[in-house]
Amino acid sequence: MIQQIWSLILRQLFGVLLLGLIMFCWQSALHSKESGIGEPLNLALFINGQVSVKEKGWNKFAPVVFGTILHAGDLLRVDPASQVKVVCSDLTLHTIEAGTTGIPCTGERGMLQASNGSLINPTRGWTNDGLSPVVLSPRKTKLLSSHPMLRWTPIRGASTYRVIVRGPKVYWTTQVATKNETPYPDSAPLLESGVSYKLIVETSDGISSSEPSPELGFSILDSKAAQEVQSVQKRIEGLGLPEGPTQFLIAHLYAANGLNAESIQRLEVLSSKFKAAAVERLLADLYLRIGLPRQAEVSYLNSLDLAREEKDEVGQMIVHLALAHIYEQTLGNQKAAGEHLDATLAIANKIGDDLITKQANSLLAEIQRAGK
Repeated sequence: MIQQIWSLILRQLFGVLLLGLIMFCWQSALHSKESGIGEPLNLALFINGQVSVKEKGWNKFAPVVFGTILHAGDLLRVDPASQVKVVCSDLTLHTIEAGTTGIPCTGERGMLQASNGSLINPTRGWTNDGLSPVVLSPRKTKLLSSHPMLRWTPIRGASTYRVIVRGPKVYWTTQVATKNETPYPDSAPLLESGVSYKLIVETSDGISSSEPSPELGFSILDSKAAQEVQSVQKRIEGLGLPEGPTQFLIAHLYAANGLNAESIQRLEVLSSKFKAAAVERLLADLYLRIGLPRQAEVSYLNSLDLAREEKDEVGQMIVHLALAHIYEQTLGNQKAAGEHLDATLAIANKIGDDLITKQANSLLAEIQRAGK
């Protein structure tokens, strides 16, 4: 009996160590593709004709599309009769004409900062059985609004839901019939900044949305930080860009400031009418960050389809890597994880990204050894 217990403990310990190795490999790989947290965020927004980019360490150029993240030191190649418009971290707009040149942005942090979505400190999602509600929003987020929309997954056969918001000095509850969302009303207790709250949803049968993962609550952004975000948002809105790029930049701004729920809300609306791989990818990144792997999977797959249409090789590589992460770590589908790693390697080898090639090969080997 004791040997069986020790055997179980050792298997669990091996699983934890392997998970840590997988996380390290994926995080290291993605750091070469996306800016790290707090680093300047420079984005390509309008591409007319053929434009490509070559990062440090690459031996080939790859296509630039809407939402391509550009780094100091990258080379841009703009074909004849083509141009690209870039918004830099300091919210200056630049039009780059034909030729080969560096990006017109400094390496200093500005008002737009990268949040590096998917694999930097992600919440490991709970693979729910579909029999209990899952809180969709707000979870693991800060909020600008003290009266958020409360949302959860619907449960077949549930006639009513009991919705609870609780905190140190707050216990508010209401009954909701048929639908799976309700606003936190003005008449409810005031939600204060600096306090952690949690949304809990129970079905009419008493089945709760409580999840084993910690830190899935929410808080209100303090007034000073909120004013800073709103000030930058006004600067973005004052750039005079079309609605799609404007909302995309605001979503990035929110994400970098921990406003996950409100960033997701904007992206969900935007993705229904503005079809771009970068929009779906940021949405998927945020779903994964707050521990919703099934929702992330759907948006990553949508992003992959759009990236193929856009001929966005780097975008495809990033998404394949993220999907491999989801299938291996959360959904337990090693076959699908291996297929996406193979696809990652094919693109990395094509553009000559040695770092991604090395990391993906190492990770693939670990998955294969764990499967034996």
